[in-house]
Amino acid sequence: MNKRYNRALSILKNFWVIIGIIFSLFLSINPTKSFAFYDESSQNSFPPPLQQNLNKILSHFKGFNTGVSIQSLSTGKILYQYNANRGFVPASTLKLFTGIAALDYLGPHFQFKTRFLTNPGALVRKGVLIGNLYIKFSGDPYLTLDDLKDMLETLREQHINRVQGNIVIDDTVIDRSTWPPGRVIDDRIFCYAAPVTATIINRNCFSLSIKPNQHLLRPTVTKSNSNLGIIIDNQAVTKRLRRGSYSLDLKPNITSKNHYTLRGYLSPKMGPLSFAFALQNPNLATYDILSGLLRKYSIRYTNLVYGKTPPLAKTLAENNSPELAFLIKNMLKKSDNLIADSLLKKLGEEFFSVQGSWKTGRNAVQAILANKTNIDFSHLIMVDGSGLSRSNIVTPNAFVKLLNFAYTQLSDSDLLFESLPRSGIDGTLKNRLGGPTLGRVHAKTGSMHGISSLAGYVQTANDQVLAFSILINDPIPGKNNQGGYRLLENRICEFLARSYV
Repeated sequence: MNKRYNRALSILKNFWVIIGIIFSLFLSINPTKSFAFYDESSQNSFPPPLQQNLNKILSHFKGFNTGVSIQSLSTGKILYQYNANRGFVPASTLKLFTGIAALDYLGPHFQFKTRFLTNPGALVRKGVLIGNLYIKFSGDPYLTLDDLKDMLETLREQHINRVQGNIVIDDTVIDRSTWPPGRVIDDRIFCYAAPVTATIINRNCFSLSIKPNQHLLRPTVTKSNSNLGIIIDNQAVTKRLRRGSYSLDLKPNITSKNHYTLRGYLSPKMGPLSFAFALQNPNLATYDILSGLLRKYSIRYTNLVYGKTPPLAKTLAENNSPELAFLIKNMLKKSDNLIADSLLKKLGEEFFSVQGSWKTGRNAVQAILANKTNIDFSHLIMVDGSGLSRSNIVTPNAFVKLLNFAYTQLSDSDLLFESLPRSGIDGTLKNRLGGPTLGRVHAKTGSMHGISSLAGYVQTANDQVLAFSILINDPIPGKNNQGGYRLLENRICEFLARSYV
């Protein structure tokens, strides 16, 4: 009897083992189970392990060098880590460090100030300013030619039409180093990589309009402003082609002046083309702009020189930038490199009371954030404030610690949260992560050749907020699969937004 019972029990066990194997094989070959999202129609059903699902998503993108870190901001619990302490080139997600440090230290109402000043005790007699006129620049990324005109109008209202001494351009609060290590040299011509100095006017960029010549001669090139000291050596041609097309290349000459050579061709079928380019020497451009404006406003002076404003100088006119809250929003929504790098150098100046530079700026960011975030900056490399440098190295865990601090402790956390691009709604996420994920992801994007990143916050199906960081560096030199990188980031965010944590 016992032998029959044992034999029957053994057969029954083997039967269920076989059934289990068959069921497992079915799941593994069923393509509808690729990402194994659980059925969210029943909120009481127990969700599959988050780690299992994320591992499965990552397994479909094995060719990428990827790092992921996810933390619940409700419980403080780390939910997932994958290469989370490995260093990656972060691209524009680095702007989170710059923006959060600036909000924490400078506050949302901070403004860059450009001033016209004169010596203490200087007087105005019969239209003559008896003393020097100092034009003190501050690195304001929003300063325009029109702002300077308004300041000159203020001088005119004070009946100043002559400066007895010199007019002194003061750019000493920020250094003149325009190109930090690790940046791609070919980027120097483009407006998105414009030089960051104290003297920023019209974003240190200029525009060209290039119009084909119907008689197959050289195209007509028109500059945006004739007072920038820009010289274009036009070697481009108008070329008869079957279809309207063009191939144009503008390169700066070897000299440090704002001289450029235009080569290439365009079809006579093309309309006028407009391009924005970066100044190579903003100090020369500033000199040319100011000398032109002073002539226009009929203000006479002895010399126009670079120098330093004396202590206790009194203000004659002032222009203020938009408040930092506005700058942060535009920096993060639009991924504005000029604002980010200007803020980095300004942090160096304000925090240490020294000249702002790449070095003092990154040291200031570290000093402001290290203790508050518990980030070990000795394991990170921060070269600039925008993320344009490929020498920047950050870990996914460092981003999550930063985001945790910003959400739970930063006094202006709501401002930062709303300044981030929103999935499917605005900024650099306007055309990503719509549908069921619409508005549930607030995050900073980053992309360069062979690099992609996404870091920020995601709201889960049960309204929990998670901080997350996804950093992707392609291991194959020269390869650039932006579609694949973004697909991986989207898959992770979509899964998190549908999860019940």
